[in-house]
Amino acid sequence: MSDTTHKADQCNRLVTDPFLKQAFKDVRDALHQKFEQASVSDGDTLLDIRKMLHLLDSVWANLERAVSDGKLEQYRAEQEAKGSFLGELNGNRETH
Repeated sequence: MSDTTHKADQCNRLVTDPFLKQAFKDVRDALHQKFEQASVSDGDTLLDIRKMLHLLDSVWANLERAVSDGKLEQYRAEQEAKGSFLGELNGNRETH
């Protein structure tokens, strides 16, 4: 197993973990609530909350990207194995 597929397996466990999903939702909900409660004139607070939401989303997106990268690498490895197998078959064919 390559580093990428190992990382993908680990990240897949995280993104499918109901407790972690709930934790992300809870944090996102709390940030949205703080955003709604902040004064319109408090631009610094609003900007900070927006940054936190962006970072939270970025962490989740990185986890999902690692899962996708692992699936892609696994698919490529499977295709390469099929190609090698077919190449061996073609190489062993007798020509008439």
